[in-house]
Amino acid sequence: MLTQKGFDLIQILSKNRILPAITINNVEDALPLTEALLKGGLEVMEIAFRTKAAEASIAQIRKHFPEMTVGAGTLVHTDQVLKAIDSGALFGLAPGFNPRLCQFAIDHKFEMIPGVITPSEIENAYDLGFRILKLFPISQFGGMELLKALNGPYGQLGVRYIPMGGVDIGNFGEYLKDKNVVSVGGSWIASGKLIQAKNFQAIQENVTHALLKIQGTGI
Repeated sequence: MLTQKGFDLIQILSKNRILPAITINNVEDALPLTEALLKGGLEVMEIAFRTKAAEASIAQIRKHFPEMTVGAGTLVHTDQVLKAIDSGALFGLAPGFNPRLCQFAIDHKFEMIPGVITPSEIENAYDLGFRILKLFPISQFGGMELLKALNGPYGQLGVRYIPMGGVDIGNFGEYLKDKNVVSVGGSWIASGKLIQAKNFQAIQENVTHALLKIQGTGI
């Protein structure tokens, strides 16, 4: 699916397989954090719109690291979508399925990944044209068992999922084995604790370790 910005988000997610969900409290952490992700081997990231630093952080990343595909996460109202667009975010994610928010993103030609967890939400998102869906919070709603159940009626739709919520280094490989999972998301790659400690080396090592695990298992 090509966006108005001329990039294929499914292709990028398929290539990277991991979408780090990152919360930045201080703008000065944005660039060294991004550099650590890139050095580790990831070229996509999500900055949660939970802090005042989110908008400026995305703008800084887009300016200094154009090779990084950066999205805006935790978008829950339309004003945030406008701020995400203004900051230069290339795509957005929502924790839930809000039809008004989704239509607003469509109207502004902004690539959005809505959050879903029920069959009805999947069908409604599909009807609006969304083909990448965030399954959140996946662990609290059955994990792999939920994913297998949803693949029954919806596997033929061509929808691709990003499981998030309780996904970590111990279980992300199981999700990636599912043919309908394009990527997995989570905060374990760059936790708030590591960012606060400015331990960007550890973040780079987390990325490298996770990608080596993917290569080793062939998922």
